[in-house]
Amino acid sequence: MLHLALEAANKASKAILEEKTRLKIWQKDDQSPVSSADLAANESICEELLKSDIAICSEESPLPYSQRKNLRCFWLIDPLDGTKGFIKGSDEYCILISLICGNRPILAVIARPDLDTKYYAHAKTKVYKNTQILQNDKTKFKAHQNIALISVHHPNAKNQAFLDKNKLQTMKISSALKFCTLLEGEAGVYCRFEKLHSWDIAAGDFLLNQNAGLMCDFYGKSLLYNQESFFCPAFIATSSKNFHYDI
Repeated sequence: MLHLALEAANKASKAILEEKTRLKIWQKDDQSPVSSADLAANESICEELLKSDIAICSEESPLPYSQRKNLRCFWLIDPLDGTKGFIKGSDEYCILISLICGNRPILAVIARPDLDTKYYAHAKTKVYKNTQILQNDKTKFKAHQNIALISVHHPNAKNQAFLDKNKLQTMKISSALKFCTLLEGEAGVYCRFEKLHSWDIAAGDFLLNQNAGLMCDFYGKSLLYNQESFFCPAFIATSSKNFHYDI
């Protein structure tokens, strides 16, 4: 299944890069943008993942709870996370693919098309960056534990209070690439008070926890990904389980 997810990410990356030269943009019903690259990536991923005979739930084609609630497993994908930045020419966007089984992700891929970089793992492997196991430099991780990741598009008072309480420096990163920054030990924490869709965070959740980091809600509980609502609760994500912050 991980091999299939990696193939899907490769094909989606190619589709996105090709679509850049002829990009079309529309607005969804909620006024958020969607581009022809989102749709091309979605089509490429679904075409590949359908080979698994496992149901697919995507941001561009959500699977209703009535169809998901009794499923043992399903794919959860965001074919292009960070569409707003992508449309403006930013390279801070990514492809998110995870396999949900029993309410939790059991494998995940985060791919950066512009850099031809992928982070991935399944439940019985370490986290890989491209073809190599991602190395955790404890000195590097500790040196950056006081850096907090904040959203480019969603500043808020609660987040500022969290930063002030913990005396944290800030780094702005778009999309789920925040999780990659934590995986690399280039920041210590990402605290999110606003709700996000499950497809935005499932892959990052799995990879962080698989890499000796931590992601949970504000009560220390794991996030669940086969709920009636696609929105997940507020959460905190850290690059190391040894780092502690006051919420």
